[in-house]
Amino acid sequence: MATIEPLTDGPLMVKGVAQCRNSRGEAIAVEDTFYLCRCGGSSKKPFCDGTHKKIGFKSAREAPPPSGGTSPVSGGKSGAAAAAPCVQVKKDGPYLVTGVPDLKCDVAPPDPAQYALCRCGASKTKPYCDGTHRAIGFTDDKN
Repeated sequence: MATIEPLTDGPLMVKGVAQCRNSRGEAIAVEDTFYLCRCGGSSKKPFCDGTHKKIGFKSAREAPPPSGGTSPVSGGKSGAAAAAPCVQVKKDGPYLVTGVPDLKCDVAPPDPAQYALCRCGASKTKPYCDGTHRAIGFTDDKN
């Protein structure tokens, strides 16, 4: 079973999701379990390099997720529930999760077939994206 678990004050632990793609749609090699950065500071984006510990990243939600936890994301596909679980890195934006991996979170997304998870570290609705990456100028030139 594919799962994504936001670790307290740390990365997203992803298990059983074999497909991970960068913003150009290219496959990113992953193991059965991998860790995605969500503090925004990793030098190995999209993967965690431990920077969250150095910068004092806090994963606590500061506001309720709008509409149950998702924000509008362009580039999604209808019928995502039928697809294999996949994490796609959006250009200078969130992780777009499709294919219904189980999200271990206290607030479930309204559409488990497609939802956006913060990777800039600044969302007030963690683990979900609230669009703050645009306001803070988050960039990831490699993905």
